Amino acid sequence: MSFVFIITRHVNSERTNRYWNRCISTIRIYYPKNKIVVIDDNSNYEFVVKMCEDDNVQYVQSEFPGRGELLPYYYYYHHPWHSKAVIIHDSIFFHSCIPFGKINLPVCPLWHFTSDTENIDNSMRITHNLKNSAIIKKMLKNDSSVKILGKSKEWNGCFGIQCMITHDCLRNIQEKFNFLNLVHHIHNRADRCCFERIFACMIYSQYPALKKCPSLFGNIFNYLHFGYSYEEYINDVNNRKINKPVIKVWTGR
Repeated sequence: MSFVFIITRHVNSERTNRYWNRCISTIRIYYPKNKIVVIDDNSNYEFVVKMCEDDNVQYVQSEFPGRGELLPYYYYYHHPWHSKAVIIHDSIFFHSCIPFGKINLPVCPLWHFTSDTENIDNSMRITHNLKNSAIIKKMLKNDSSVKILGKSKEWNGCFGIQCMITHDCLRNIQEKFNFLNLVHHIHNRADRCCFERIFACMIYSQYPALKKCPSLFGNIFNYLHFGYSYEEYINDVNNRKINKPVIKVWTGR
């Protein structure tokens, strides 16, 4: 089964312009025929330069600046380019062919992180705007009691809200929570970090099997060291030190 790649892009310098270009070029090494959709989130077009032509790449200019990781879900919901999507940041680089089309799961994060109560008040503020918000509020609040009582965790965070997801799954989550309404309530990086936790609670509530398989590549903080930069990555490429199938660099835009 085929699938579409959906990339969130934000370019604010010559350096960050290299990210999305390299992201696409590494995808094309292993997936030469898959459609790619680039969702641009408020880039500075003084720096946006396309380094190669590809007729199977579609560009969408978002009308919701600053919504970041929520945008791929919004546009995929309204434009079902394929029955399955792999949603990634522009700072993701492939070094192996992952058989996404053969993975028979409705949704699976690419990486996860251990649940927490970081910025819980802001998460609650955002969650209040969901349909059936009580489900998510309970899961977010329960993280504190889990730590106190030693219970097993109900969810893990979805790092960068990057995941493999079917359109049917996305439609089911939207019908349950109306979460795409959050384009009116998520405005900055702090809000998007909260959404990593909110989105995780939504998918765990509907697909509890995620407790046994929280992500494809494991805990992001065990996968690569925190702060791994683009310059470190290029140095590792040049010295043939890449030993992971997919690389994520930290950029903090």
